[in-house]
Amino acid sequence: MKKLSALVLILIFSFSYAQVSEFQKADSRYERKIKSLYKKYPKPNDERTKQEWLLTEEKISAYKNALEKISEEEKKSFTDVPPPAAPKITKEAEYETGKASFQKLLNEAIDLTFLNFAVNPYKITLKFTLDSKGNVFNARVKGNNEDVNAFIEAAFYRIRDKGKWKPAESNGKPVLSVVSLPLQLNFSKK
Repeated sequence: MKKLSALVLILIFSFSYAQVSEFQKADSRYERKIKSLYKKYPKPNDERTKQEWLLTEEKISAYKNALEKISEEEKKSFTDVPPPAAPKITKEAEYETGKASFQKLLNEAIDLTFLNFAVNPYKITLKFTLDSKGNVFNARVKGNNEDVNAFIEAAFYRIRDKGKWKPAESNGKPVLSVVSLPLQLNFSKK
């Protein structure tokens, strides 16, 4: 059973890494197309504004598609593994350098300048599953703007390997748990 769980996690992480590159491809496509658009229309006008919006919608769609692929792969991978009995948590999961450090890292990984989005503070709830080895999967963001939430979720997947989560414990033993973090993020217009 442990070998099967380990194999499933390895498959999820390799697939998730491939999806992170999908975010990078979307960013690259957007940057390339926006530069071309600005060369064609150096001064703001109605057509440029319309094309900017279409490119923004394309980037949002690419991010959401990548997140959906991650979610589907995670669901497929865990259908054969029976859900563990929920142990009583005696120590909550925590980020190795603290919640404030994690929030700062996440905030720095989010670039919404192309959306011209600056609602401060933007309140979200980030939920994810953390296994007994500190591996993170099944991240979900809830906030007031679905498009912004998708970019925050993508940023979470991008920074997932930049720090470690200490798993929750039950009587001194690390256990699988669902982590729910209420966060306030600040976005500035550049």
